[in-house]
Amino acid sequence: MMVKRSKPQGTSHCSSDLLKICVKMGASWSAQAFKETGHQLSVKEVTVYPEKSDISDTGEWVLNVKWKDEFAESNQPEKLTYDIEVLHTEQMRIVHYEIIQVTPNPAVPNHWKWTSSLPLQCTSHSVRLRRRDPHQTSNWTPLYTYEGEDLHVSATTALVYPYNQVFLVGSNVTFCCILRTEKVQSFSSPKFTIRISNRTFITKPVHFHTPTESGGVDLPCMDNGSTVFIGYPPDDQNLTCVTRDLSSVDCHWEHGRKTHLEGNKNTKYTLNGRVCTFDRCVLRENNVTRWTLIARNPLGVKTITDSADPKHRVWLRAPRNIQSRVLHARNATLQWSWNMENYTSFPMTCQVELNGSIYNKTFDGLGLSSIVLEDLQPSANYTAKVQCGSSKHFYRWGDWSEMTHISTKEEIPEAVDIWMQYLEQNTYIVWKPLTKQQSHGIITGYELTISDSKNNWRNTIHRGLETPLCHSLTSGNDKGDQIITISASNSAGLSPPSRITIPSYPDNGVNISHINSSNGGFTIFWEESISSSCGYVVDWFSTHSEKRCAVNWRKIPSGHLSTWIPSEFFQPGVKYNISVYACTADAPQLLQRREGYAIEQRPFEKVQKLRIGKQEGRKLELFWDTVPSGKEGGFIQGYRVVTIRSDSNTTINAKKTSERTVSLTLDPGSYIISVSAYTSAGEGDNATLSFLVEKSIYQMIAGTVVGFSLVALVFIIISVVCFRKRKWLKKILYPDIPAPKLSGEWTKNGFYCSQLTEGYMKCEIQEACNSEHLPTSQESGNSHALISHTSRVYHACPFYQNTSESPVAVSSSPADTPSNSLESSLLWPGVEKLSSIIENPTYNTTLPESVDFLQISELTLDSYLPAPNFVHNNSDVKNSLGYKSQSS
Repeated sequence: MMVKRSKPQGTSHCSSDLLKICVKMGASWSAQAFKETGHQLSVKEVTVYPEKSDISDTGEWVLNVKWKDEFAESNQPEKLTYDIEVLHTEQMRIVHYEIIQVTPNPAVPNHWKWTSSLPLQCTSHSVRLRRRDPHQTSNWTPLYTYEGEDLHVSATTALVYPYNQVFLVGSNVTFCCILRTEKVQSFSSPKFTIRISNRTFITKPVHFHTPTESGGVDLPCMDNGSTVFIGYPPDDQNLTCVTRDLSSVDCHWEHGRKTHLEGNKNTKYTLNGRVCTFDRCVLRENNVTRWTLIARNPLGVKTITDSADPKHRVWLRAPRNIQSRVLHARNATLQWSWNMENYTSFPMTCQVELNGSIYNKTFDGLGLSSIVLEDLQPSANYTAKVQCGSSKHFYRWGDWSEMTHISTKEEIPEAVDIWMQYLEQNTYIVWKPLTKQQSHGIITGYELTISDSKNNWRNTIHRGLETPLCHSLTSGNDKGDQIITISASNSAGLSPPSRITIPSYPDNGVNISHINSSNGGFTIFWEESISSSCGYVVDWFSTHSEKRCAVNWRKIPSGHLSTWIPSEFFQPGVKYNISVYACTADAPQLLQRREGYAIEQRPFEKVQKLRIGKQEGRKLELFWDTVPSGKEGGFIQGYRVVTIRSDSNTTINAKKTSERTVSLTLDPGSYIISVSAYTSAGEGDNATLSFLVEKSIYQMIAGTVVGFSLVALVFIIISVVCFRKRKWLKKILYPDIPAPKLSGEWTKNGFYCSQLTEGYMKCEIQEACNSEHLPTSQESGNSHALISHTSRVYHACPFYQNTSESPVAVSSSPADTPSNSLESSLLWPGVEKLSSIIENPTYNTTLPESVDFLQISELTLDSYLPAPNFVHNNSDVKNSLGYKSQSS
């Protein structure tokens, strides 16, 4: 946008189409007003223009105002005060008011800046000002206007401002959209909602709180739009300038926080006025000691500086063409070259990285190009690289060279570590394989020499790598002590011989004691031995291992009387034998032997052969064998014996014992016995045994006798009790029958006949009388008898004839007593003579004389008059005789 000279305007509200006409009218109105007031303004040469930048076409934000004041030129005051107003021209709306003070300078115009919250292109902005002092205030100057893009009608599309600009994170930005005139009436937008001129609409302030990605943020309006970018100003720091070739300066810096700006909006750098790349700048002059870096982007500028003598900032480049030359097994030479001529006479120091670690020596020299590495391992492979720095003013190490490889030559092996093991009447010579560092090359075999202590004989054995690292000797032979030497061989030769003396009979005369573990291993102590001349040897092996030569050992120097064997040499649940030997000039001397478990576990198997050894009735003894050897898992502390009743599945006894036998006393029945061994780590599995405890014959006899005795005793007790309580029992079980109770006056007569043999029949008369009408003594023969009984026997034929002709009354009332006598007289004469011949004891119910009258009077008649069987059988006869049958 070109800078426009502002024109004075009136104060009336003017449309954009008539703005130029209004400007002329405003000028005439202002001149007329000045003439009327008589206060001519001394302000002249007012200029209003925007502040230009590289991105002015995308948005102008700063409005500059310059003016001169004739009053200041003539009076030369110290300070001048002005009122300044900024207005949106079309709406004549004041958007800024400020009172400023300036120091007048007749040679330099007064200058004031104002930053708008809206791009100046969005609408026309007018400025006016007036001067004030303590005595008076001048009139306002005419309006000086900077025209906005809304006055231009040549635009074919909508215009959006700010257009493609960059803003700081956290900014509040107001956007405007300038429409074509014909689009104003139909315009509608959710963003551009505020109208500030005939063609311009603005948004509410938009807050950007996060940086944008590379594409920015788009804000469309009609057929156009704007893309804004949100980021940070430069944050570069730590400028460092060094010399690498001793003739130029190379500067580097750190970028700090990311700006999130890319492309032409990214940060630009200059170093001492020279354009630089993104993170590096090279100056050919090496005599400058101060450097200034300016980092600039649309959001700000960052300036950082550094100062130093380049000779004190030497950073050497990497050596080139590095290679190695091997002289022998323990030395090697490294050589390299430089591609900088200035390095050949430069004092430097170099260091080497060998197999990833810094070599323990540095090397100094002028233009150093070779070094010798010492104390290397024979037959070893190395990787090496070199870096150098200034030795006079050391600043930092230079770049590393490329990696090179070194392979040293072989050397004779180190001495072999040799030991012995006694196992099952055999002695084994064992030795450890040499490590890669000890072998000094590839081991090709071993040379074993066996001789007697007096060197009377010698036997040499060559062992290859395919054979085990042990050799068997026979103990207890007549050869005496044997001296064993062994050497390892490689391409460089044999190693120094290792020597051990084996006695003909090993010394095993020490007691074996238990040892407790310590952190999964063993700590063992011993007393100093006067026989020791070369220290001590501690060896250990699995107690129950059947593998020969499975022994480990450790040689302890003199003066040390303890050692700790870590857990890596032991397995849980395995018993180990640990022995301590004194190293002497002759055969090793056994000092002590211990056994223990590094980590105890529960037994791996059950106890064996659980059985009943002896049983006597309810008492029995239980025996078993211990856990198989090697399966204990720890020291067996005891056994747990549990007795269970089979029928109820209840535990009746549980005990612990340290012996392998236990005595039990059990009642007859079936049982299950379980036995388990236990260590400090817990119990093992149960071994079970089922058996039956039976009763003995003596118990059965005793039980029978006791049972019968108890029954007899109970019977006797019951009998005695019953005898002593017989009256009470009789009263309870068999009470007395009460006497019959008869009331009123009555007499009962009964006449019964039964057929006899030989044509005879027996007739009986029974009579019961009331106590008030007792029979006479002549009739009954007993004055106290209540019931009379008389029996006679008659011939059957005349009886039936007489009875048929003359019936007899069977029973009658008391009033019929005379007739009864008549009947008796009729019947009894013919029968009376037979009464003494046949008697009927069944119906002889004559009561004893001792019967009490009062007691008998209470009896019922029916109780004493049972009807004979024949009465029912001869009911026809009775009826034919005319007798009346009556039953009680």
